[in-house]
This record gives sequence, C-alpha cells and structure tokens, in this order.
Amino acid sequence: MHVYIAYRDLEQHLFENTLCGGPPSNSDYRLVLIKDSRYLLTRNRQNYAVPKDRAERFVEKVISGSTGKHPGFFPEIRELNGKKTAAVVEFSREARPDYYDFDDERLLAMLDALRAESDELMGRKALIDYTNPNPSLPEGDFELEGIYHQIHFTPPNTPGLIMQQVKQDTKDSFFKIYKTGVAFAVREGDICMEYDVPAGLMDEIKAQVRELCREPVGAYVENGAWEAYVGFGNKGDRIFTDPDRTFALLKKIASGCVPRKKEEAAASKCPVCGALRSEGRFCPECGAKLQ
Repeated sequence: MHVYIAYRDLEQHLFENTLCGGPPSNSDYRLVLIKDSRYLLTRNRQNYAVPKDRAERFVEKVISGSTGKHPGFFPEIRELNGKKTAAVVEFSREARPDYYDFDDERLLAMLDALRAESDELMGRKALIDYTNPNPSLPEGDFELEGIYHQIHFTPPNTPGLIMQQVKQDTKDSFFKIYKTGVAFAVREGDICMEYDVPAGLMDEIKAQVRELCREPVGAYVENGAWEAYVGFGNKGDRIFTDPDRTFALLKKIASGCVPRKKEEAAASKCPVCGALRSEGRFCPECGAKLQ
C-alpha cells in the first residue's frame, strides 16, 4: 500500500503545467509500506520509518477527513475551496488508486506531526538493509538455486518510489542450477571460464555454501562495487554474502570441475538466460527461441 500526498501552489501549478508543458516542481510526501511492520515516510530524499499501526491510523484519518473524492488529477485552477493552495492524496491498496482532496494546511500539520513522531531517520544504507533482510538456510538439506558474484545493482525489494534501480553489470561469475543441469562460469577480468560440474560434487558444494552463509553481510553495496549472494528454495530467497569469500568459494568449486572447451560452451547454453540447451527449438527454462 502507498499514500502519495501532493501539495501545490495552484497558480504555480497552473502556470507550469499549462505553459511549460510538464509537471511542476514540488516537495511531495510519500508513505509506503516497505515491510509488514513498517512504513516509510519520505520527503526531500529523507526517509523516516513509521510503525505500521501509526501509519494506518494516519491513513484512516486522512480518508475520513477528506473534502472530496475524484477519479485522479490535480486541479488546474487558480483557487479551490476559497484557497490558492491545495493538497491531493493518492491512496492505493490495489493497482488502481483513489484520489482525495484535503485541506492543505491541516494535512501539512498532520504530516509534520507524523514525521516528528518518527524519530528514526533512515539513510540509504539503513533502508536497503532493512528492506532486504537475510533469511536463514533451512535445517538439513536445502534446494540450492545458485551462487552469484557480480557488480552491484540496487536490490529489487527496495521500493521503486524510493530508490531508482541501477542496471546490472554483465561481468559476473555464477553457479546456476537449472532443471536441465548446471551453468557454472568464473570470470576474472576479461577472462571467463565455464565448467562442467560432476554430479557427486553437489553435497560438498552445499556444505560449503552453508558455511559461507553462517556469516552473512548486509544488502547495501555501493553502486559499482562487488556484491555476492546465495539463492535457495523456490520462493526466490537469497542470503547476501561476503564478495571475497564467495568468489573464493566459486574458484574452489572450479578446482574440482572440468573446464569446458569454448566450442562446447558456445553450443549447450541459451543466449538469453544461460541455461543448458536441449535439442528442442525453445529454451526449457525461459522459453526463448533457439537458433
């Protein structure tokens, strides 16, 4: 769920939107559910953590105190309800939001009070670490999906309204398990080696992965730096791990595997997802058409 609160000077909005041909500049508020127990109040690139019950009381108060509901727009008029400033609230629990008019002075006072109560100011590192917690590997056997070492990109669980995702770099090392087999490549600089993995090695690899995951790291990584994680289970769970230790593990695994010849590597792999190819016309993993 999210609540987007737009506060505008109506005359400035009318001028910028009609004459300048674009959305006006403003310092709007956003209230976004980032986890089951926490909302994030954001304004001017500052992020405040808000307890769930307090945030939802605020939302109920806004909806009950609204002066009108409409299909969704900010009024292009010079005056609303006898005032030259206005506030419009976009409230969404589902894909289609509702829009409410609200007295701007009262709403700003409510927002200032909410921000004052939210004494935990979350910076970029705290936000990313909070929204991407490390789960634990299950006891006993577990389904290993892959081991990854790559240039950092903003984690996908980070709210899109807060952080802009950075495109992932392609110079990575990976150990990916597919239904049709394993794709394993270790890249050092511009040199990339691919390997065939003996089936009998999997139990040892899982044991080493479990040891690696005993000391996880936070999700936050500077853009352009190395990050690493282990994927497991069928729900897309992953544990962020130390990049140096993860790369060392990938090299250790490679020492027990068979290097693939270049012509073989170019022939058993899908050009879209990297899965091992089958004899069919389409990739068994992603469905891409194969040459």
